[in-house]
Amino acid sequence: MASDPRITGFDADAVRSGLRLAMTVGLPVDPEEAPVFFMPQGEVTTDDPADQEGVPFSPTGVRTVVPRPKIQGVKCSIEYVDGVGKLENFGLISPSRVILTLLDEEYAQVKGFEFVVIGGNRYWYKRTETPKGLVSVGIYRVHCQAEDEG
Repeated sequence: MASDPRITGFDADAVRSGLRLAMTVGLPVDPEEAPVFFMPQGEVTTDDPADQEGVPFSPTGVRTVVPRPKIQGVKCSIEYVDGVGKLENFGLISPSRVILTLLDEEYAQVKGFEFVVIGGNRYWYKRTETPKGLVSVGIYRVHCQAEDEG
């Protein structure tokens, strides 16, 4: 039992377990539609001189890009938000934003991600709220913007 000396009997592991169960209930059933976090693009190298984006000036130049790492299976809650900031639980056809809530251990796995794909829709990272604490359990709320909402 991972207890916290500030509160007698507080079991951080049990709290995390309960919150993860609640997050699992809200995730898409089909694993293909579950959130997939994509980290920033890997290093780009060329065998010839290249421009700022790593595109060789020579048509025979070879460009090598380290694949973008992706992280799957992260438990989080998903709130879909429409264009005017109203939360939508069901029936929203095209949400303009999502707010992801992650526990500290899950947030550490995806910290620094560039975008997340949920149900085939891409949402770009915008900001992370100041973390909140539940005794020794950290809670992070991450805001992402739909790709077509600019």
